[in-house]
Amino acid sequence: MATTTLSNAFISLNDIINNFLISYTGPGKLIPDAVRTEVIFHARRCLQEFAYETIKSQFKEGPTVVVSGTAIALPADFVAVISASLTIGGTSTTLTEVSVSPPGSGQFFINYATKEITYGNSASDATLTYLSNALTTDESAAIPKLAEQALYACMIYAILANREKTRPDVLQRLLIEKTDKLERAKSRLVFTNFD
Repeated sequence: MATTTLSNAFISLNDIINNFLISYTGPGKLIPDAVRTEVIFHARRCLQEFAYETIKSQFKEGPTVVVSGTAIALPADFVAVISASLTIGGTSTTLTEVSVSPPGSGQFFINYATKEITYGNSASDATLTYLSNALTTDESAAIPKLAEQALYACMIYAILANREKTRPDVLQRLLIEKTDKLERAKSRLVFTNFD
């Protein structure tokens, strides 16, 4: 199962894969004979396709032990910060991002050139929630529910486009549906603030 904490606005990639297998595969359905590994491959591929412009994937890094003023490398798939927090003495505190280094107490600084984060406090548990470019090998990504249908449409098209005997008119209809749902997801997500 996904390890990312999900809110009502997000669904895990693992749940998308499970929902897809239940809804779109099996006898009498659009895809009668897909196996889980095939669905996982196409789900990841579609997630990569949508990564920057449509499906901004959310991940959590941590808890991490931090020392005040020490730079820590950011994850390789890091794009932007959603939130950062520290737990000191059992109390969790949300931090504020600053544009100058060194950060003060209750703050953090991101050096985007070197992909490093510096916290202004020492703590045993620092957690960073960030947007990812979705180039992931696990199913822990948190996908905005506003883009869920676009991901399903992409997966259906990708699976059937790789099948030998899929009718061309069906593929064309699925491509149009995928493009339409992608555009709708983009327009919804442009004005959505997940904070």
